[in-house]
Amino acid sequence: MVGISIRTNFLVVLLAPLTAFLVGRLRVLSLTYFNALGRMPSHANFTSYEVKFTDRIRNCEDVLLVEARSLALLACDLGRDSWNTVMGHFVDSAEPDPNAELYAYKYTDQSLPDTQSLVRIKVVGFDSELRTLGLEFHEPSSTLFLTNHPRQGPRIEQFHLDLDTLTATHLRSLSHPLIRVPNAIAAVSESEFFVTNQHHFTAREHPRLLWAPETYIAPPIASVVHVRILENGTLDAAVVARQAYPNGIALFSDTTLAVASSNKRLVYLYSISSGAGVTQTHPSLKLASSIWLPFMPDNLAVSKNDGALLIAGHPHLPSLNKFASSRRVCYRPEVLAESEPEAQQMCATTGAASWASEWTPEGGVEHIYAGWEYPTSATVVRDREKGVGIVMGLYAKGLLVWRDLPGGLSGPGPGSKSGEPGTVFRTSATAQTPLPLSYWLRSVECGDAVA
Repeated sequence: MVGISIRTNFLVVLLAPLTAFLVGRLRVLSLTYFNALGRMPSHANFTSYEVKFTDRIRNCEDVLLVEARSLALLACDLGRDSWNTVMGHFVDSAEPDPNAELYAYKYTDQSLPDTQSLVRIKVVGFDSELRTLGLEFHEPSSTLFLTNHPRQGPRIEQFHLDLDTLTATHLRSLSHPLIRVPNAIAAVSESEFFVTNQHHFTAREHPRLLWAPETYIAPPIASVVHVRILENGTLDAAVVARQAYPNGIALFSDTTLAVASSNKRLVYLYSISSGAGVTQTHPSLKLASSIWLPFMPDNLAVSKNDGALLIAGHPHLPSLNKFASSRRVCYRPEVLAESEPEAQQMCATTGAASWASEWTPEGGVEHIYAGWEYPTSATVVRDREKGVGIVMGLYAKGLLVWRDLPGGLSGPGPGSKSGEPGTVFRTSATAQTPLPLSYWLRSVECGDAVA
């Protein structure tokens, strides 16, 4: 009996991690079924929305608000159609597209014509390729950080942004061996920030042998890095956490850092401890808790008025991959015109889903928008005081702008449709579509982040 007991205990110890891993992967894979078109629940918890500027901008992954000026800052990259280092879509034979553009959107004055409400930010002193991902603005110092993935290798660009003249003056390009695949940035000051490396292995160097298994198996080997810019312009950097697919990042409070784990369906919350002692110049992170989501989280933001963590992401990976890989044809009229009828039909029928939610310690996860009308949501931001919110799509044309009447009227996703620029859709009651079974598959805690 003793021998049997020992063998049983050994099998339990051996199988427990495997079971946890398999259940965790099942939770992610279940989105393929439960969030497919026709099954995914719909949400539109705002008074009205419109999809704006579809004829002017596309592929705007990140957006942030300067609420004191009622400005939204966004980075839009037409070149993402053929060059995406995150998803591994490359057209090596294609000439580099024009650089990504920065824009400022004046989101409160609805009387302004579109040509005046969306203004291009002038970039000064930068003559290299610009392929943007993350965008961060340290308002007290007017410092703008951009993660840049040009063909010569990833780096972080630092600008001084003059909001009066809407001019971004390039200060320096930041690179370091620990900043391997930079995605999103959370600024502490003009010279200190956290940055996520969304993979350990790069899609360019190890596309199938290592990058793809890292993406789908989700080992906790990618990093969160803390960086200080020294007076001489060099970087002092250190890895402060490792987890699977760290994507969006935001300072939820002075002592809490939120980091999305896209291929885990989680947002991790880390407690920040300041570096102590003469030799410890970097803070330490300790995993405090995690937020489970019915989609794969991308970028994070914090709503200043109410302190909510805003989370946007991708509920259905197969449609996202198909939509993304087809944009090099579908978004280029000269290519589409020379394509076979099958390609033109594919462009007309291929869609992708979006999901945006908020989280507070008191209320948990509440859903803002979920649907197929506006594709590939990557970021959501909100100015609660002015009743305005924005969803940006990784591969979308234009941006989704919602507005709330005083008191916060909610509305349904079913029946809501995007349309031509300037079309306003009004909603009246929360969608009653039940959440799928996958939403309740929470039996295994995915606490495999390593601080």
